[in-house]
Amino acid sequence: MTTVQRASQARVVIAGAGFAAFEAALALREFARGAAHVYLLTTQPEFVFTPASTRELFGPVLRTRWPLHELALRAGAAVIPGALASVDTVGRRLVTASGDAVEYDYAVVAIGGRPEPWLDAPGLTFVGTEDVPEMGRELDRVAERVAAGATVDVVFVVPLGGGWVIPAYELALMARRYLDGRHAGEGARLSVVTSEDAPLGVFGEGASQSIRHSLAEADIALHAGTVVRGWSSGHLRTVPSGMIPADLVIALPAISGPRVRGLPQTPTGFVDAGTDGRVRGQDRVFVAGDAGPFPVKQAGLACQQADTVAAAICADLGVEVPELPASPVLRGLLWSANGDKYLRRDLAGGHDESQGSVSVTTALWWPPGKVAGRFLTPFLHEIEALELVDVPVTR
Repeated sequence: MTTVQRASQARVVIAGAGFAAFEAALALREFARGAAHVYLLTTQPEFVFTPASTRELFGPVLRTRWPLHELALRAGAAVIPGALASVDTVGRRLVTASGDAVEYDYAVVAIGGRPEPWLDAPGLTFVGTEDVPEMGRELDRVAERVAAGATVDVVFVVPLGGGWVIPAYELALMARRYLDGRHAGEGARLSVVTSEDAPLGVFGEGASQSIRHSLAEADIALHAGTVVRGWSSGHLRTVPSGMIPADLVIALPAISGPRVRGLPQTPTGFVDAGTDGRVRGQDRVFVAGDAGPFPVKQAGLACQQADTVAAAICADLGVEVPELPASPVLRGLLWSANGDKYLRRDLAGGHDESQGSVSVTTALWWPPGKVAGRFLTPFLHEIEALELVDVPVTR
């Protein structure tokens, strides 16, 4: 077993290479003023802009992949190869799956949650970019069956406790346009089944009304407050409504925690932490993003959590940082075939925007990207992340 030693300045090791990890690195570069050396512990070769995956099948998208080492260098961080397996909080070491130990002064766990298939039904669990080709093949098969005279029920499912639900609505709305373009609109019956009490309810009543209207316009049925228990004989078994016809099921994944050994966990395996991201009972270990206990799993929120963690580390180091918002603000961009929707809501409630805001004409943050990160969004913008490219889809 090899050991990577500490440096003279504070050594901050961030396990992960996603949105929370890069936002934390960028925030520390901004806040710490040279008081910290930042490292990313990861085996990923690329940074992948997963939120763009819902649009890849249906038209041009923003650039979605960057070489990890190049991006880390630009962010002021070095890369240490390794996948986090456990944390030795006494020795202040992150232990990798291969048994190597990386010493830290401060550690940030930003390895995300575990997206998992949960429904045995014909179709697929849509997690991200790697599922785009199969999604295309499935929709093409639907069009072929309709052309042969069949009626096909296509159902998009949000599981109970779904951490992030927008992709189900994006896929449904854009699939409708895709099938209409294949002259399969009349024979393809689309629906969304969601465990939410109201569609996009986390964004407030305005967002719920807006998405209901969009679904109705697209002739997509909605079953809200409905939990899917299984599939058999061409139907989804649901509570409380019974059976819903389903020939093809596109389900969002269930999200479970990463179950990092050596750290306190919630019953579902997420790292247990306070609102500042500090792991319960630990002075120098933090969590940000989907690996943490916050119930809504979303890249923009992960960035806010990373900023909070970076500020807490800098406070420990005696470095003054700007005041950050006291409560998380949920920002989401819903892509659809007929006008994209900017959604914004203060999750804590009791503030000016606690009822939520919806706009189809004005961006509610800047730069107006798919993910709103204080440092990451303009960072990607500056390195030409917003250049449109045609993404080939292999089927």
